[in-house]
Amino acid sequence: MKRREFFAGVSAAATFAASTDLAIAQAGGTFGVLLMHGKQGRPGTPGLNDISSKLSGIGARVLMPSMPWEGQGWERISVTVDQVHAMIDGFVAQLRGQGAQRIVVGGQSLGANMALSYAVARQNIAACVMLAPGHSPAYVSRTYSDVPGLLEKAAAMVKEGQGAQLFKGSDDNQGSKLTINTTAAAYLSWMNPRGQAAMQAQAPLLPPSIPLLMVMGRQDPAFNYNEANVYKPAAKNPYSKYIVVNAGHRDTDFAASAQVVSWIGGLPT
Repeated sequence: MKRREFFAGVSAAATFAASTDLAIAQAGGTFGVLLMHGKQGRPGTPGLNDISSKLSGIGARVLMPSMPWEGQGWERISVTVDQVHAMIDGFVAQLRGQGAQRIVVGGQSLGANMALSYAVARQNIAACVMLAPGHSPAYVSRTYSDVPGLLEKAAAMVKEGQGAQLFKGSDDNQGSKLTINTTAAAYLSWMNPRGQAAMQAQAPLLPPSIPLLMVMGRQDPAFNYNEANVYKPAAKNPYSKYIVVNAGHRDTDFAASAQVVSWIGGLPT
């Protein structure tokens, strides 16, 4: 890299950090940001790491925990969405314990899905960030003929008090069919097309007090679906924003990292 280009890059980075730092100061409090990875993913993805580094550099507190759907954990997940919400409560308390006054909950793919679900359930966060949101129970029910029957069976077991019984059911991750070995209650919780993990069902329930950032990559299989069916019903707050980047499902977070940090830093009080 030429000397002039190097210093131009340093200057641009410094300007970005300074302007975002000022925005955070004007917003009235240190941000605490929870970033959740995607289904069968891991916390330290390049994209989430880049966002975390940028946020930490401007004084935000950041957590990137391992979630129950990490790696092969999804195929034997035994917790319900409600139980994940309780886990997130603990992470939020940890961020507040580190001095965060304003909490932003976000994630990539299934992590984005859970960020929305948590925002709807608790309604007490500063913002929700959805990066390449994924996991669609409605799509799975339409795509795999065995799923509707499995959901009926799981619902009947839960109604009869047998929700803790072992249960095996189908799911999908970016076009690849999976088998989940779980409990009837957990399967129903994650796979119900009208449940807490169904973004199109949760989106209209997001309160106007919570701004939403959604980032989609043009090569993401859900690119033509999520804006109309998730973002628009949820984006009632005027600061909400929809961003498109030239990326696929798994690298959208990296492609949009600077824009994500700028949006968080500019959140109004």
